[in-house]
Amino acid sequence: MAELSPMMQQYMDIKKQYKDEILFYRIGDFYEMFFDDALTASRELDLTLTGKQCGMEERAPMCGVPFHSYEGYVARLIAKGYKVAICEQVEDPAKAKGLVKRDIIRVVTPGTVIESSMLQDDRNNYIASIFLKGKKAGLCFADVSTGTAHITELNADKIAPAVITELCRYHPSEVLMNPGLLDCREVTAYIKKNMTCSVELIEEERYAPGLVTASLENQFGRDWAQTTGIAADGLVRFAMAALLEYLHDTQIKGVERLKTVITYNKAQFMRLSPVTRANLELTETLRGREKRGTLLWVLDKTETSMGKRLLRSWIEQPLVDAEAINARLCAVQALYSASIARADLKEALGHVFDIERLTTRILYGSATPREVKALGDTCAMLPQVKAQAAACGAPLLTQLADQIDLLEDVLQNIQTALVD
Repeated sequence: MAELSPMMQQYMDIKKQYKDEILFYRIGDFYEMFFDDALTASRELDLTLTGKQCGMEERAPMCGVPFHSYEGYVARLIAKGYKVAICEQVEDPAKAKGLVKRDIIRVVTPGTVIESSMLQDDRNNYIASIFLKGKKAGLCFADVSTGTAHITELNADKIAPAVITELCRYHPSEVLMNPGLLDCREVTAYIKKNMTCSVELIEEERYAPGLVTASLENQFGRDWAQTTGIAADGLVRFAMAALLEYLHDTQIKGVERLKTVITYNKAQFMRLSPVTRANLELTETLRGREKRGTLLWVLDKTETSMGKRLLRSWIEQPLVDAEAINARLCAVQALYSASIARADLKEALGHVFDIERLTTRILYGSATPREVKALGDTCAMLPQVKAQAAACGAPLLTQLADQIDLLEDVLQNIQTALVD
């Protein structure tokens, strides 16, 4: 066999570690794909297929996309069910002696997307992790783009419908499952038939108790059970640990952003079957599967992306606790009555950008200067938002206003660092 050129040998060494992903290999101003990846990408993305001399008898099939506009191409591949490994030059080509060092900076999967161009502003992008054992299950639904996870323990004679109900509540774009879930044909058949999501089977050895404890300690500290609400003897700990390890494998860095863990139980929310959800047309119509004509479409007058996502989650998860419902209604009444404060609050919120997702991209090191400035502009509006919310007088609004951190130090840093 002919000897590969040094660059192609480097490519082959990296590709061996990422056999199931399409490898975007950075060369100059392009991400190039070779061999089977090139054939797949050219077919799925309508790219021109060329060839590259790489030391072999035949030229290697090759195609590429400009690095400054790669996100759209990645989004199309993700939508078609592929995973994409991004291989970047990790040293300055001008200073490199010989071959430029390259390494994988992250693997993009349907449930780990953080790029604004690949996400919908008005809905969360959840990755689910399920650990099923007998009639019990631990479930974790995390939005990597906002750093928030929702967890619950299920215990039911008919565990399959209970799991399906939770999946319908969150509509994950990716599901991680333990081998025990494969025996639950009702759940796997439902996912395959009714959900447009990718599925990843996690090996049994990844659920070893020692590994699980170490993973949770690394993420949340030694007192993880107290700080997160994850039961030390429950099944959620297995689901959460599997999710964290998967994120470390694919995202390489930035996983520390996942810090907010919200525990819920099925008694908090109205239980709606998949059929009931569809017939009520809460967030999509039966016929066209679109937002227009739904309850969400009627109610959504929100000013921010974060508000749009929160309203959607409230509609998909109706409260059943009268005290919590009345607290919301009192806040709505206060806003309705205080028309001037409401108008000022609406005006202020109109200048608030998506802090949740901006913070994530900054932590991952993928934010542009424009996005950092957007965070600064949002920080500048926080005093006004806080004052107007408190002025409305409702206990819930006052409580929320008290929780707002004005982020003055962040604003100062951004103003010092950026020049318009």
